[in-house]
Amino acid sequence: MNQEMIRKIDQRNDGQRYFEQQQFQRQEQGWKLIIGTSVLLLALVAVELFWLVPTATSSSKSAFSGFVAVIGIISSVLWIVAQAVPFKVRWQSVSVALACLLGGGWALLFPLLIQQSHFFSVYAYSDLFIFLSVIAFFSYRPALYLAVLPILCSLLVTDMYFGGTNNAITFLSMGSRLIIIIVVRECLYHWFHASVWHEFEEKRLRKELASVALIDLVTGLQNDKHFELMLDREIMAARRHNSDLTVMMINIEPMHLYAMTCGHQACDDLLKRATKGLRRGVYRPRDFIARIGSSEFALLLPDTDASGAEIVAERMQRHVHRCCDMLVKGELEQPMAVMITIVEWAPNVNVRTMRRYMRDARSQLNLDEPQKCADSVSYYDPVKYR
Repeated sequence: MNQEMIRKIDQRNDGQRYFEQQQFQRQEQGWKLIIGTSVLLLALVAVELFWLVPTATSSSKSAFSGFVAVIGIISSVLWIVAQAVPFKVRWQSVSVALACLLGGGWALLFPLLIQQSHFFSVYAYSDLFIFLSVIAFFSYRPALYLAVLPILCSLLVTDMYFGGTNNAITFLSMGSRLIIIIVVRECLYHWFHASVWHEFEEKRLRKELASVALIDLVTGLQNDKHFELMLDREIMAARRHNSDLTVMMINIEPMHLYAMTCGHQACDDLLKRATKGLRRGVYRPRDFIARIGSSEFALLLPDTDASGAEIVAERMQRHVHRCCDMLVKGELEQPMAVMITIVEWAPNVNVRTMRRYMRDARSQLNLDEPQKCADSVSYYDPVKYR
């Protein structure tokens, strides 16, 4: 239970780290969006202010030029500071600073343009900036509110003092905008959160399925697919280092008779016991054992010659008998038979040829009926199968 709890905690921590990574990447896209939007809106304001609005005064034009210069300087300083700190650690601070700069700057520019030049199309620009701020900063709530609240306050004050509208209608309009911003933000964040966690679970399940696909579900050993991959790697390593390599083909009987007598569940339990004995006979971490058939196993022994493999084979036979004989004798009145064929790799043997040797060795174990009632350790002779 403790291991299962630790596994769940690890998965939750991994998921949280994955979510924060996706949140950071999403916020990076938001920075680009809000910066590009701000530059576009300022360009539109400059075009209308300098060329399309005849009522614009020279003082408003000078104020706008000074405002753009100050924003540019502050943005440059912010960019330099952001380059000095790791974004993945301080991305929240960068988002807050950028939101304060752009939202506060637009909130100061808005009443200036309305008061001095009666530049009322800036209302539409402000609403567009608020809408895109929600899209840019929805993944980080503090940055969103720091971007839109100053503008809403500026709109409220401007409407009350320069718009000539009813104050109640003005408050109702700003309140409605704020409610819409909150609702849209929560919907976007909920969608983003669910999407990211769904993607994380899908990747985690794919990874687990990929690992399970290499494991035999009954014994917990690696399966024949994984054994093929390891055989390729070990043959390449043996050829590169000019070292020995031996493969042991193992057949354990009487598995079929035990399944017919006691049932498949009892046979699975016996296989687990046999696997326990095989594992006890393998000492080195690099030795690789796998289940390749119903009652067949294979063992890779790197840096081991035939005589060393024979010692390992006898040791594995002893451990299998200790784990299984009492159970098998109680049901069938006969001991387990652990039959092993040792296949020794030679430097001139490639992977394809080695696999053929292994198939021949398996056939030799399955066809050798007299030996199925007793242990045996034999050597594979390639000449015999030519």
